[in-house]
Amino acid sequence: MSRQGTDWLVPIEGYDPRDLLRGHYVQFSYDWPGLDLETIDGSGPAALCLHGAAPRLARVTVPPTGTPCANLARAADADSGYPMGLNIGRVYIPQTRSEELTRKLTDPDLRGFVMLRQREDGTVTPQELRFRPLTQAERQAREAERATPVL
Repeated sequence: MSRQGTDWLVPIEGYDPRDLLRGHYVQFSYDWPGLDLETIDGSGPAALCLHGAAPRLARVTVPPTGTPCANLARAADADSGYPMGLNIGRVYIPQTRSEELTRKLTDPDLRGFVMLRQREDGTVTPQELRFRPLTQAERQAREAERATPVL
C-alpha cells in the first residue's frame, strides 16, 4: 500500500542546524500553503484538503465537517509506526546523502520540499526531500520577515 497513491510536493521549513540528522532521519515542519497554523490547536490538524494538480500543491484547507474533500490528507495513526501528524514530518535519509542534505537544509538560498505520498485512505507518508532556488518573491518575503520586530 505504501507504494501506491498520489505524490504531492509540500514546502517544508523549521530545520534546526544543531540537530539536523538524527541517525538516518531528518525532522522538519510542514509549511502548508494557505494554512495559518496559529488558528489550529498545538497538535496540528488531523486532516487537510489538498488543492492543486498533483504533484503541485497550490494550497490546503481544513475540511469542513460533513463536506467531501477530493484529496483528503490525514495524519497516520499512532500505532502506524509513523505518528508524526500533519505539522511535523520525518523522512529517512541514506547515510551517503547526509552531508549533501545537511548543506542544502542550511542554505538560505534554497527552498526545501518533501514529496508526500497520499494513499487512497488519505494517510500521507514523506518519501524524499527536494530543493530549488528561492524565487524573488520568496526572497523578499524572508527579508520582510527578518525585518519585522518580534514582540
